[in-house]
Amino acid sequence: MRQLITAGLFLSLCLFATENLFAQSPDIDSLILQLKGENEDQQALAAHQLGELGSNAKSAVPALIQVVKTGSVASRSEAIIALGKIGPDSAAAVPELTKILRSYSIILKYNTLQALRQIGPASKPAIKQIVPLMESNNTYLNVAAARAVASIDPDNKENLKQAIKVLLDGLDVSMNEVRSDAATGLAEIGEPAVKPLLETLKKEHAADHHTECEKICDVIAQMGSQGESAIPTLLKIVKKVDDPNLVWRAAHALGTINASPKEVVPALTALLSNASPEVRANAAIALGEFGAAAKSAVPELTKLLSDSELSVKLDAAASLGDIGPDAASAVPQLASAMQAGPVALTLTSASALSSIGEASVPALNEMLAKDSPLKLLAVHVLGEIGASAKSSIPELVKLINSPDPDVSQTAITSLGEMGPAAIQVEPQLLDILKTSTGKTRNAAVYALSKIGSKKALPLIKQYASASDEDERFRLVCAWALVRDNPTDPETVKAALPGLIKVLSDENPLVRREAANAISLTGPLGEPAVAALTEALKKEENPRVTMELISALAEIGPKAAASAVPLITPYLSSGDRELRMIATYALARFGAASKSAIPSLEKELSAHNGMENTVTLWALAKIDPTPQRAQKAAPSMAKVITDHQNPDARLEAAISLGDFGINTPEIKQALEQGLKDKDPRVKKAAEAALKKLGS
Repeated sequence: MRQLITAGLFLSLCLFATENLFAQSPDIDSLILQLKGENEDQQALAAHQLGELGSNAKSAVPALIQVVKTGSVASRSEAIIALGKIGPDSAAAVPELTKILRSYSIILKYNTLQALRQIGPASKPAIKQIVPLMESNNTYLNVAAARAVASIDPDNKENLKQAIKVLLDGLDVSMNEVRSDAATGLAEIGEPAVKPLLETLKKEHAADHHTECEKICDVIAQMGSQGESAIPTLLKIVKKVDDPNLVWRAAHALGTINASPKEVVPALTALLSNASPEVRANAAIALGEFGAAAKSAVPELTKLLSDSELSVKLDAAASLGDIGPDAASAVPQLASAMQAGPVALTLTSASALSSIGEASVPALNEMLAKDSPLKLLAVHVLGEIGASAKSSIPELVKLINSPDPDVSQTAITSLGEMGPAAIQVEPQLLDILKTSTGKTRNAAVYALSKIGSKKALPLIKQYASASDEDERFRLVCAWALVRDNPTDPETVKAALPGLIKVLSDENPLVRREAANAISLTGPLGEPAVAALTEALKKEENPRVTMELISALAEIGPKAAASAVPLITPYLSSGDRELRMIATYALARFGAASKSAIPSLEKELSAHNGMENTVTLWALAKIDPTPQRAQKAAPSMAKVITDHQNPDARLEAAISLGDFGINTPEIKQALEQGLKDKDPRVKKAAEAALKKLGS
């Protein structure tokens, strides 16, 4: 469920409230010089800093290899760790790292195993040295070796079988770090490890070893969709086992696997009335993972909003938000929970109402009409709902002149979030622009831009160029002008410095809108690449992260060199929307994203449905071979006929023309595209059919 930006972060819409600029990244050339120096402490520190830069530090690989050869134990250790963090670009280090596996130092061997695993398939020449270490008496080493073997050469069935056994044994080791590494290793192996895990689970359950059974359920939960073959066993646990600790873990695993909703959702729903609060809470969380597919659970989840345990209430509210518009029947109870509190329940319920959308608007309007203490939060949630909350416009207009500046500014901003649906308030907003000052005036510019006001543009242009106006206000105006005309080089050139500056603003809304404005400029936004990548390294808010990735994507291949290493890890994010935006961005970079192909292929086995369609499309864009096109084409045809988003249908039609594959199914889909309501899709389908000779 999308996170609600708390009201406190939303109260001050001053787009340029801070002067902080990004701290500069360490200079790689200077760090390489330190590696070549004789000061061992500086060598170790430089190696550590290079490791933190990841693949961006690939030019330091030769110098790091030299430190591995001749440095002190401390500097060698840091250099080895850095080579691992740099990843596949450290392939040249494999021969030297392999030698370390024959040394006596436990810590150097352990770090080397980790590094070889992170380098990946290029470490295959080291396998002969790694395999014997799976039999080491040191559990740190044998688990690290097993993870390395499974990651570097997963196709070697004999070695993989041994690695799985070592990792299973590692789950019973007393050291927390080893157990955690073993669990992570099994989860990374995925589907091939499920059967051995279930066999072990059966034995441990028969022996009444509850803790061991819980660990196995936790590992399966980490696998996500790779654990799908465990569903029958997990269902037996939730239906027949009495141990609440094992039941809630099995429920959690069913949620993270997120498959077979027809069988799983009823089983999880039954747990909502379990005597254990841990079971009720985790069943609610698991149901939320299924989104709209769990709509049959809404009545029972709604009951939990009155549960005696706060944690259960919170998880039920969050789950209802995850289900989204199909949870509309829960709106009255969520509104009551929002007003009853405590604060955590207030914010979680508000977030759920936001996700449910239009059905929540009457309850929120009632809070405004009754002058609820939560009026400010209700105004914010209406803004989050956006255009679907247009029926609240009369109530929000009343609050524009509120004596409370926070309420007034948030009402203006929320009207802006409704976009063109709120164009009717243009006169009031223009009056505020002409007569107000400070943050209220900034909010008016923001709202006028978002609703698409043309009447405001002459004033905004005047303010943007007026030397006697506040610098921050002029920059807000420049932001609005970019949104209106993002393809004008002069407008973009004038606005970019200010937009870059506020990518580090303390307010997430400000950072989000700055990134969004840069994304509209497309290739003209190239001067912002360095700032966008620095911002992406530090950003914690998922919605801002999405806009930063989108901005880099729209700039295109010129952003790829620094962006691809930063975006690739988001392919494994727990947020589906973030994963898909990352995939889209990599596709936009084309061949420059080739280093991400292994990660994209891995995600194909972890997900399904439309998400895999996007991944197949991205792979075909990055690596446009006939084989890639052949795999992606059937899914693209289905997008043209079934997808609700015209942009997706447009891209699918263009791609099918580029693929050059002419089958009856593809021809039929493109012919349907000729009847599309969107003229762009029609034109693309027509062009594609011409390319295919149809």
